[in-house]
Amino acid sequence: MIANVMFLRNFPSVRWVEKVGYVFLGGFLMMGVFSCSSDKATYKGDLANQKIKELSNRSIQGQQFEGTEVINQVEATVGNKSITTMDLQNEIDYFEHRKSIKKDKRNIQSQVLDLLISRAIVDQISLEESILVTDKKVDEFIKKELETRNITEEAYQKEIKGNFGLSWEDYRREIKRQFQTQQVIQLKVSVSQPTPQEIEEWYKLNKHKLGKTFYVRVILRRFQPGNSKSEIEANKKLEEARKMAGRDFGKAATTYSQHPSSSRGGLLGWQRLDEVAEWDRTLAGVIQNTAKGTLSPAFKGAAGYYLVKVENVKDIPIDEVYSFIRMHLYQTNEQKAFYEWIQMQKKRIAVQIFLEKYEESTG
Repeated sequence: MIANVMFLRNFPSVRWVEKVGYVFLGGFLMMGVFSCSSDKATYKGDLANQKIKELSNRSIQGQQFEGTEVINQVEATVGNKSITTMDLQNEIDYFEHRKSIKKDKRNIQSQVLDLLISRAIVDQISLEESILVTDKKVDEFIKKELETRNITEEAYQKEIKGNFGLSWEDYRREIKRQFQTQQVIQLKVSVSQPTPQEIEEWYKLNKHKLGKTFYVRVILRRFQPGNSKSEIEANKKLEEARKMAGRDFGKAATTYSQHPSSSRGGLLGWQRLDEVAEWDRTLAGVIQNTAKGTLSPAFKGAAGYYLVKVENVKDIPIDEVYSFIRMHLYQTNEQKAFYEWIQMQKKRIAVQIFLEKYEESTG
């Protein structure tokens, strides 16, 4: 299914577009819940909902009023708010251009309509609880992200566009919606914390997905960028180190390596690939592809030319990923609790669905 709520750590799912539905009836433009300025032509409360339902059902069944053309029918109502065909199609178009979105087996119309209904419910609760997310709060969040990633705003915008298919304006809008949804969850939704037993069980079942940790030694020869003579000399010294490393890597590292670990025989100890990748992606890739007990080919990394030896490999211990697993399980509980809360709100707020090919979600 499309998640009804996604969180700041994963980016939001699909943006909300505020539009009013309209139908041409005998030359008159009826907007919103079919109300206009004239008191005689205004529908309110249950009367409006009944009229919307009647018009929508007729449109869905292929019936039209004589001399009229249905431009935009109502696909659902959430209280007094209508979700129209145009709202739905706009979101579908946007959704299909998004990246990294999980889809379920239902038709896309049903999935996106559920999203719009959930958002309308969140909007109504936000109004009731006076929840307001300011642009300043979004600015502060983005500023913190830039500082954490040590990246410029321009580079971050390109990253958001490349990874998620989002324009900068849409990204800001979705961050604001996520803050709004999270505040509603904090006020209205009870979320259970994962137990230590649940965390341990998840680790046992999924530790193979978390990656490995590698016991590594390295030899590094530095050179001056743009200086071919310096680079040739580094390669020469590394070749000498390689001949010795086949017999005694530790001694070769002590003799030839310019890495800070040289005094320890090139020993880096247990290393996780994600941590190594933070300072040298090439080195992390070579470590991953070097078999236990073997020596890598010479390669050029961020700091110079390397040789790597992987002495041992094991699963990442639970204590190193305990917080990650706890957060993952909490997010799962949060998603489930939010979904169940949305189903209750649908009954309280009187949600009606008129979409002809609507398929119910199973959760």
